[in-house]
Amino acid sequence: MRGRIPEDTLAEVRARASIVEVVGAHVGLRRVGRNHVGLCPFHAEKTPSFTVSEERAIFHCFGCGVGGNVFTFLMRMENLPFPEAVERLAQRYGVALPERGETDPTQGLREAMFRLNEKTARFYQRVLWDAGEAAPARAYLEERGVGRASAERFLLGYAPAAGDVLVRRLRGASLPLEVAVRLGLIGARQGNGHYDRFRARLMFPITDASGRVVGFGSRSVPGTASATGDLPKYLNSPETPLYRKGAHLYALAAARDAIRTAGRALVVEGYFDVLGLAEAGIGNVVASLGTALTLEQLRLLRRFTRDIVVFFDGDPAGEKAAEKSLETFLEAGLWGHGAFLPRGDDPDTFVRRAGREAALALLGAATSLLDFYLERAVRPGSTIAERAAVAQTVAPLLGKIADPFEYNMAVRRAAERLAVSEDLLRCRPAGRRESVPVHQAPAVRAPGAEELLVTLMLRDPAAAARVEAAGGLALFAEEAWRTLAADVIESVRSGGGVDVAGLLSRLDDAAAARIAGRLLATTGGGAETSTLVDECLAKLRRQADVRRREVLRREIRQHEAHGDHPAVERALRELDALRQEEGGRRDEPAPVAAPAHEEARSTVPEATELDPADPESDELEIGDWT
Repeated sequence: MRGRIPEDTLAEVRARASIVEVVGAHVGLRRVGRNHVGLCPFHAEKTPSFTVSEERAIFHCFGCGVGGNVFTFLMRMENLPFPEAVERLAQRYGVALPERGETDPTQGLREAMFRLNEKTARFYQRVLWDAGEAAPARAYLEERGVGRASAERFLLGYAPAAGDVLVRRLRGASLPLEVAVRLGLIGARQGNGHYDRFRARLMFPITDASGRVVGFGSRSVPGTASATGDLPKYLNSPETPLYRKGAHLYALAAARDAIRTAGRALVVEGYFDVLGLAEAGIGNVVASLGTALTLEQLRLLRRFTRDIVVFFDGDPAGEKAAEKSLETFLEAGLWGHGAFLPRGDDPDTFVRRAGREAALALLGAATSLLDFYLERAVRPGSTIAERAAVAQTVAPLLGKIADPFEYNMAVRRAAERLAVSEDLLRCRPAGRRESVPVHQAPAVRAPGAEELLVTLMLRDPAAAARVEAAGGLALFAEEAWRTLAADVIESVRSGGGVDVAGLLSRLDDAAAARIAGRLLATTGGGAETSTLVDECLAKLRRQADVRRREVLRREIRQHEAHGDHPAVERALRELDALRQEEGGRRDEPAPVAAPAHEEARSTVPEATELDPADPESDELEIGDWT
């Protein structure tokens, strides 16, 4: 697939695409020195170990070992094939791609669906503001306190009342009706023909985290045909290849920057709750789309923050919902907090009635869901039997906390509140590990000399010049590493700068991730880099000598078997010369030594006559790079 997109086109996409911007659409990032860091979206963690370099256009997680360039990130994050990731970024950053002959039908269908959803959302938006029949919808928005700026920010629209307006629009634009049927935008009549599924409704486009429309929610509008008869008040898109109920959060794309700034996400239930709080200047809000928060939604939100507050109704039903949500939060690796509204209010009515400061005060008083659960479960004067029964219920809930430190803290807090022994609460489910964190960094093998040398060259142009001056390219045994090193040297010689991300894209994912991690983890240079380069070159020479000795010994055995004594003599002389050359190198002065405290980390093991094909014989035990 990769070969079908020219390398110069890929380079242009990489150059235009801001990796911080692309990653930031999915992960809350903050600047630390020259890099940006955040919580890894590929594994659960509390302390940010996910690092992004805008300068080198690469990322790496020091927790789980994933790394690469902007294409790699998008492919992993959104489960995309390489061509689709490239096309997505090319479209976003205005790079024209050449036509490709063979395409993946599934990929083409998804892209067609996204385009059709986007065109439909824009059509509904124009109808809302330009059509006379949408006047009741505009009046309803005004009545609910939603101004045009907010409505446009969230792409609100209006579906016309006639039964086939969208159908006719799609036909007129030669857009595929079968795709619109699969998206739930239109329906197929029995016999033949199609009809608009959404009619006389206020439309709420639902987007993914990057802002692409995946589906629609809708509400009936007073004074229109949708508010009469037995028609449903709310009507949403069915499940499609783009949209699954419980997998998306309304307004996440619009809220992600505010969530990142505030360091906290607020969760409400409905569209107008989001709009009402946004009108009050509270923008870090998403909606669960009318359902209780799912594990998938919490994991999605966890990419941006671990501090999540859910608005609950201040009645028994709301309190029960808060209790039930605790289990999901704990399973997602989150504590969760609840902000309880006055009875009869939802977030929209409360903020419009009481104002922004009152809403912020309510959020400031948010309660830990675990504390709330324990306070409700154990009342003053509870009997021993009642406390024991609660402990039996609480223990398996606490067992869902994967992080051992958080687990111990939660057990201690619950035991104090219940006045029971901690041991009674420590009944983790079978198979759950108690003594290790939720995720351990994978063991990383020491880099081979060729891999380390290429890494040094990518980090420091002086290293590339040193390798070229020493004739180091001839020492590479692996063609892939030799070609990569040659391209780095050529880039340095031409003065055009080294395209780190582009070169890494030519490696397999594991090698690219290792090198990205080492580039982001180290900042050394100068004498230290020169020493490492010399040590790598020395090891490559020893390995080359080992390989040449083995070749000569095989030749000697073959010539002896055929009785070719002159050829045996020539091979023996070459073998003797090789040994003398090796001895002369050993007698040369050693390169400038690293400082004493670095010595253990910059030592390359002496060469041995191991099988050169054995990867273990090509590893360097250099701590800075492992």
